[in-house]
Amino acid sequence: MSQHHQASWTDVIAKHAIDWEDGPDGGAVLLVPRFRKGPLARWLQPKLRRPHIRVRLDEFGSFVWRTLDGGTPFQQVVEAMRTHFGEKIEPADERLQKFLTILVKDKFVELFKPAGE
Repeated sequence: MSQHHQASWTDVIAKHAIDWEDGPDGGAVLLVPRFRKGPLARWLQPKLRRPHIRVRLDEFGSFVWRTLDGGTPFQQVVEAMRTHFGEKIEPADERLQKFLTILVKDKFVELFKPAGE
């Protein structure tokens, strides 16, 4: 779904486009390849001592990242955020939309609509 801004956010599903791991503090750490395309990605990337840039997510980002499993719709993620964080996450839907927009722009996640829609 390349034109994510035209879709209804309530039905959008996100899935990871990069690898990640749990950080020492329990937060999610995204592993962003230093090179994504071309000869540097194919030849140099595997030879690097540190082939990834590590992006540490905060408490909110880590929670959301773990829910982006390729099967959970946007609205369910919003409800999970509200259940877990309560009032301090509001406005949850706007925050999630902005966060997903950044993740898509940086090619950390892919968005799509459920089959049959």
